[in-house]
Formats: sequence, structure tokens, C-alpha cells
Amino acid sequence: MAKAEHTTKISTRRALGALIPLLLISVFIASAVISVANDMYAFVKPDSETNIIIDRELSPKELSSLLREKKIIKNDLVFTLYLRSKKKTDHIPSLRGEFTLNSSMSYREILQILF
Repeated sequence: MAKAEHTTKISTRRALGALIPLLLISVFIASAVISVANDMYAFVKPDSETNIIIDRELSPKELSSLLREKKIIKNDLVFTLYLRSKKKTDHIPSLRGEFTLNSSMSYREILQILF
């Protein structure tokens, strides 16, 4: 085997050794972004109506967990961050009542109903 051919094979292996993990990481990140965007903007979500009763003081995390348990949202961490970005966390402790929410709602629509 010629030296140039051997060097080319080593270079190809190194390139593949770097590209394959990079490709796998990219696929993972892309699927996570698509999942979060679908939950946040309700691109493709099932249509299921649920009544939620809030009769005690909740923290933002507890509200997010409740919505996830009722299958209104899929990602409670992202919803909690969304609440913070919309400056709604201070209003949650005083939130009381019965709310009809749908799993096909976007985060913005959920906040419109709750607040």
C-alpha cells in the first residue's frame, strides 16, 4: 500500500470519527427543539379538553407540573421558563378557580385563559 493511500484512509477515518458524533448530537438537538416548539406553539398536539381546579396557592413549578399531569403540556420546565419570560410568576400564588384547557392550546393561549 502506498504511503499516500494509507494517509488518505487515516484522514477518512478521522473525518468520520468526528462527523458521526457531530451528526448524532445534531439530530438529538433538532428533535429536542422540534418537541419544545410543538409543545409551546401547538403545531401538532392532540385535542383533549380538561377542567383544572386551582383552590390553593401554587408555585410556578407546581402549576407547570399540574398542567403536565393533566396532559395540557408536555414539558413543565419549558413552561416554567415561559411563565418567567412573560413575567407571570408573581401572579400565580393568587390564581384560583376552575379553568377549561385543551391539550391543543399553545402556551400563549393557556396563559390567556389562566390570567
